[in-house]
Amino acid sequence: MPVGALSRAAAGVVAAGGVLREEIWDRLARVPDPRSPRGRVYPLPCLLAVWLCALTAAGHDAACAVGQWVARASPAELTRLRLPFDPFTGRHRIPDEATLRRLLARMDRDALAAALLGDTVVAPDGGGYPRRWRSTGRPAVAHGGPTDPRYIYWEWQPTGTGLLAGQIEVEAKSNETAAFQPLLAGLDLAGVTVTFDAMHTVRANLDWLVTVKNAHYVAVVKANQPLLHARLARLPWADIQTAALTRDHGHGRDETRTLKVATVGFLDFPHAVQAMRIIRWQRMTGHRPSRETVYLIIDHPAETASPADLAAHARRHWHVENKVHYVRDVSFGEDASTLRTGNIPTNLATPRSTVINRLHRAGYRFIPPGRRDHTTPTAALNLHGFP
Repeated sequence: MPVGALSRAAAGVVAAGGVLREEIWDRLARVPDPRSPRGRVYPLPCLLAVWLCALTAAGHDAACAVGQWVARASPAELTRLRLPFDPFTGRHRIPDEATLRRLLARMDRDALAAALLGDTVVAPDGGGYPRRWRSTGRPAVAHGGPTDPRYIYWEWQPTGTGLLAGQIEVEAKSNETAAFQPLLAGLDLAGVTVTFDAMHTVRANLDWLVTVKNAHYVAVVKANQPLLHARLARLPWADIQTAALTRDHGHGRDETRTLKVATVGFLDFPHAVQAMRIIRWQRMTGHRPSRETVYLIIDHPAETASPADLAAHARRHWHVENKVHYVRDVSFGEDASTLRTGNIPTNLATPRSTVINRLHRAGYRFIPPGRRDHTTPTAALNLHGFP
């Protein structure tokens, strides 16, 4: 039995099956090495394994912390990381912070995403998309990533897993709207309802989804569409019956969501036949209560999308924000990261998302306790399936 299985966390993962598998090394070996062969000391998969496992451990979010993490590993753990052994010193060679940082700056971001996100990743051209998810999933698309450059993420969500399926980089905030169609062009979206942030609620995108992709949409409307937003705000919401009322309480937060839906025929926006208003009232311990009103437009007629269906679509969209963007910002300190050289922002986002995916699959509802359960190299290696 692996040493890591003696811990409660590692035992749970081992019991799930398929932890000690060679596949992870095969994936990492497919990433092109950007370094010159001359003077190369550390194999590329070894360094990627160090990054992935170190970022799994709580408190190791910077390159210097990653270097400290690997320096504390035991000889057995360094062997599992496949770091080169120096016969003259009788010790494994350990990469320093500069080596780790330079590699991430030059790494091919698409190849790294394909290797680490594994069976949940999908390329913008549709390659490698899991067939079992294609027919049953509900995709939720959201822009995110507070670092520069920016990213767009999408999540194929068959069971509300919160797993990140892929990402595409956008060099400037103003270009995110233009990336919408290339991002989704390769996906089979026939009959699927797509949700996205207000930035992507533009006529061309909505018309393209319905007429070209045969998809449906639930689109958030904010001030970037002032005329449409004003029309929605002027609807007689006071005379419309509440369709859904939900209350949540936990972690020092009380939240109430009130949802109303109206059939409309004069919004002058492609294929929009329903409008939805969601009022979210929230009170957190130590903070003043807040109230937010969100408007959405939908191409589903009332006969094919009930208020309960529309409420579920809205929750799935916010699920992406809460399970991916918020977690990376708060748990991994992505907002505060000062690593901006080359491809580092993108290539840090990928292993962070991989850690989130693996912890969710291991049964963790919340990421911080999952990271605290995997602070040792053995526990992290077991989580990601390194033999």
